[in-house]
Amino acid sequence: MRLSLKGLEHDEWGEMVIRWMGVLLCALALNAQEVRIQVLETSDVHGQILPADSFTLTPANQGWAHLGTLIRNLRAANPNTLLVDCGDGTQGQPINYVWSQLRSDLPEPSMAILNSLGANAMVVGNHEFDYGFGKLRSVEEQAQFPWLAANVVFAATGKRAFTPYLKLEMGGIQVVLLGLTTAGMPRLAEAANLEGLVFQDAVATAKTLVPFLKDKEKADLVIVALHGGLGTIPCGPSDENQALCLADQVPGIDLILTGHTHQQLSVSQKGVPILQPGVKGQTLGVAEFLFRKNRGRWEKVSHQARLIQPTAETPQDPKVLEVTAALRTATETYLNTFATTLGLDLDGRWSRMEDTPIMDLLHTVARQASGAQITALATPSPRTFIPRGATSVRQFYSLYPYENRIARIRVTGRQLRAYLEHSARFFNLSHQPELFNKAVPSYNYDTLDGCTYVLDISRVAGARVVDLKVQGQPVKDDQSFTLGLTSYRLAGGGGYLEAMGWAGQPEYINPMILRNLLLAHVLARPTLNPSSPDKWRILPALDRERVLAQQP
Repeated sequence: MRLSLKGLEHDEWGEMVIRWMGVLLCALALNAQEVRIQVLETSDVHGQILPADSFTLTPANQGWAHLGTLIRNLRAANPNTLLVDCGDGTQGQPINYVWSQLRSDLPEPSMAILNSLGANAMVVGNHEFDYGFGKLRSVEEQAQFPWLAANVVFAATGKRAFTPYLKLEMGGIQVVLLGLTTAGMPRLAEAANLEGLVFQDAVATAKTLVPFLKDKEKADLVIVALHGGLGTIPCGPSDENQALCLADQVPGIDLILTGHTHQQLSVSQKGVPILQPGVKGQTLGVAEFLFRKNRGRWEKVSHQARLIQPTAETPQDPKVLEVTAALRTATETYLNTFATTLGLDLDGRWSRMEDTPIMDLLHTVARQASGAQITALATPSPRTFIPRGATSVRQFYSLYPYENRIARIRVTGRQLRAYLEHSARFFNLSHQPELFNKAVPSYNYDTLDGCTYVLDISRVAGARVVDLKVQGQPVKDDQSFTLGLTSYRLAGGGGYLEAMGWAGQPEYINPMILRNLLLAHVLARPTLNPSSPDKWRILPALDRERVLAQQP
């Protein structure tokens, strides 16, 4: 089209140029419109509120009080912010137990905090099931946001037990958050707490839903929030950790938020950023996406992902402190209750390499509770130290903070030996610079009581158990024994049942939490003097300085 300028006066021409320039600038501005979406992730906070260890009371840069400040500051800088928690927040600290068993009249602490922070969604973690499905639902009802888990269905109906995904519009961007929990749940929680539920393959679920979210929900940004860790490629349909497989096998995912394995991660797979903020609120996951409008459509221009750590100078969030104040007071009263008078120090530093009074105490309680000949228990943290003299509930609670029960099964001598060999994987060969096998978490290393044995870690894996005896007699492969083990092990945790080749039903499961049995045992005794009868040890004798420097 040609525009004739004939007959136009000078002023008219100037006004026309200005009008056309205005139209052009508006068009350019629309084409150059940008929106930044910010995603904040918390996970595996496990009820940690204050920046201090709940048992030793030593300061630590962690907890919701610090996270709350970081979250509010970041959100104030960008209103287009999504806050997601990837689960395991309702169990782990004494405050969670006190709420669950003693003060359920008060708000559940993690939900109260997330509500106050304006959380958009939470993924269901395995520890949300620790107090039973009924208690889980009562906690979920307190949340002012959906609990997500697209791969959990009711066995009877096939219907989803939780909300599968959340769709939000932020600055004109269609953001969809797909929630998935670990497919390994049956190995992580007591069967009674999962009754009637089926946990489907997270990868297969995503393969079905992500195309739907892109095509039908018109998602511009697809975020997968998984209560599970990185895992490996390839992965199986019941693997606990499948994040790498999700990024590798499911096109259309823009970001994966993970948890469960307590790692601090900011990595990528096939260009998909993967975040995990560790445990107890030690870091906050932050992802940012820049979108630009081009010809009326939003295009993702760039992204970045990182972890932010609070410092000692990070202020504690006043609202987090306010909504948990009453329950924190009740918890401190409970923890400060007098327990007993110890006649000797309980030192956790050496429990992974020899018999110790701490483990003798724990095994005594487990043996009495299970009625088993032999008991198997994981060691407490090597940082555990309870000095002789007057003690409190707080100190003994730290020995077993989990919500597990004790069960009794029947095993053969061959299976007993296989159990110990599986545990011995915790150690590398004794002559190697790195003493501990990083592939085996410390909570998956067990010691046995009710038998005597030696672990010779100068030998290759599978041939380390030496001189295994029960009542002074060498154990034969075809002998039968009763073994007391935790409900976590009974569910398959740590792979012990598979390593033994054991399948069947337990003879007995004590209905009480093992930690409560321990506290009852301690509180019933005005004085306590656990023994250390030297029932097992590591060979060759280990350099204790190396042990102190390296053990997790």
